[in-house]
Amino acid sequence: METVHAIKVFDGQTERVISLVHGDLTELGFKDAVDLLVASAFPDDYVPTPTSLIGALQRSGVSVAELARHKAVDLRHTSGFWLSHELADHSAWRGARRLAVFEPRELGSPPEAVGALFRGLFPFLSDREDRRVAMPILSSGDQRWSPLVMMGSLLDASIQWMRRGLPISELMIFEHDQGRMPALVALMEKVGQGGHGLRTPGSSLSTPPPVAQYYDVFLSFSSHNANAADAFKRELAAIDQAATVFDFRHSIQKGKSYQDDIDRAIESCRKVVSILSPAYFASPECQEELNIARLRNKRAGFGLLIPLYWKSVSPSLPLWLQTLNQCVCVEERLDQLSLAARDVHTTL
Repeated sequence: METVHAIKVFDGQTERVISLVHGDLTELGFKDAVDLLVASAFPDDYVPTPTSLIGALQRSGVSVAELARHKAVDLRHTSGFWLSHELADHSAWRGARRLAVFEPRELGSPPEAVGALFRGLFPFLSDREDRRVAMPILSSGDQRWSPLVMMGSLLDASIQWMRRGLPISELMIFEHDQGRMPALVALMEKVGQGGHGLRTPGSSLSTPPPVAQYYDVFLSFSSHNANAADAFKRELAAIDQAATVFDFRHSIQKGKSYQDDIDRAIESCRKVVSILSPAYFASPECQEELNIARLRNKRAGFGLLIPLYWKSVSPSLPLWLQTLNQCVCVEERLDQLSLAARDVHTTL
């Protein structure tokens, strides 16, 4: 294995690395094992062909088809991948602790869906310890997607999430074909020179993205729960008329990038209040806001994010959310929002 090129991504506190590695992923051994190996597959097709990573894993003693029969988590319909149990229980190969298999299905083409992959991964990464992740250039083998197109999408998605604090210390992207290396290195150099909070060897860190207007509270909610959001804002204003609240319905300027405004508002706020409900968890936009807030919450020492339990979520809240202090407003009781607003105000 040889690292051919690397980009360092700065999240405001930590430098994280995206490495282009020439070699075979199955060369990873116990001493250099990664926490997560990401492979790609046709939907429900884990035939170990001679040219695929699934085939290489089979030859190393890992049956992806067998792992697929006993998935730990299946997020193919929402995040485009499924996750295996610990590999140590299934094979003698010790190059990775777990396997994620990318099968985007109805989420769109592989280049379009890699953002959902990174968004979906981080609930399974530690809040307190960065992880190492390895993958080939997904979908560029037997699926025949252009390696340059896929590499561009992988870089764009991983940079966005690592800049937000996605707890990956190093993302290793493997390519075994030496003939592809010059074009892939040129692409990485171009991305690195374009800024994005990156630096390449020999260059200096770029300036962090500008901070948007300062807000006391970033209010994250589904439009289905707009009545709760409005009531919470009224109660907070009754306590402190000077308190500023980011509400996506009123705080985003027309013609500007929606996601940029969301990112910058979360970076500039003092607290994030997430109004949790089944509708909230059904919304990709809400989940993205929650994920971004979770990452900043980690950087802020776990005092930023305040979940407001508005309506029962089945089967239950994610474990990481259950560990946070919550303003509990059971089953849509508007009369409880005054207490919630008071609790939030005391933290400002």
